[in-house]
Amino acid sequence: MAPEGAVATRGFISSPDGTRLAYRAWPAPDAKITFAVLHGHGEHGGRYERFASGMAAYNMATSAVDLRGHGESGGQRGHVDSWSQWIDDAAEFVSHVERESTGEVVPLGHSLGGVVLLSTILAGRLSHARRFIVSSPALQLKVKVPAWKTSLGSVTSSITPRLSMSTNLDPRTVSRIPEVVEAYRNDPLVHSKMSSRLYSGWQGAAKDNLEHAGEIKLPFLILAGTADRLIDPAGSEELHRRAPAMSTLRLLEGRYHEPFNDLGSDEVFATIAEWLGR
Repeated sequence: MAPEGAVATRGFISSPDGTRLAYRAWPAPDAKITFAVLHGHGEHGGRYERFASGMAAYNMATSAVDLRGHGESGGQRGHVDSWSQWIDDAAEFVSHVERESTGEVVPLGHSLGGVVLLSTILAGRLSHARRFIVSSPALQLKVKVPAWKTSLGSVTSSITPRLSMSTNLDPRTVSRIPEVVEAYRNDPLVHSKMSSRLYSGWQGAAKDNLEHAGEIKLPFLILAGTADRLIDPAGSEELHRRAPAMSTLRLLEGRYHEPFNDLGSDEVFATIAEWLGR
């Protein structure tokens, strides 16, 4: 589903510590806006082809990175030594897109990528960004994590930080479109690994993001599906409550975890275009 008339280009950039990061770009002729997409846990930038196609209808371009430990990028699958490494990855990628684009670059983070983006904004690392978008930000889990896994993750984060466990994610929670679910299940670049260090870093970052949300100085759009069985939309509502002046919340009725890959995605693309057109 590449944008009509556009060919996705692929390339690599280097994060500050030398980690090789893969990315894909879907250009749009004379685009005034280009999205810099940070994906969710276990997936990769190539899964945003449907998003790129939808936004190309509004003459908006898209670039999507594979964060370290994901897709075709370097690093142990599902692991970061510290949360700051993902902040570095995000900042470097957005800077790359800014250098390659002539118009405005709008960072967009989905799920765990939304938490990464919020952390990067709060760290003051996106100095040229004028606004941003988070989709189903992973601030509060909907699925119940067994207590033994939570306890084990906390202990092993310091002792054996690279120890990985499966998230046991059910692909049926991502979308109501059978073809999307099947593609996710069979995608060789999708994985379910999460290290103890990544888990503890994510939990700490989610907590910090909510505690400091009132310090965000950029306008941002929050998208959350009301039927998301993976990430609780209550986390998005809390984010909006803590940053009411800067945030716009759009609860998407009946949508699952991936609103760009779910039924009614055209309405979601129109919502984004309308918000950006203000």
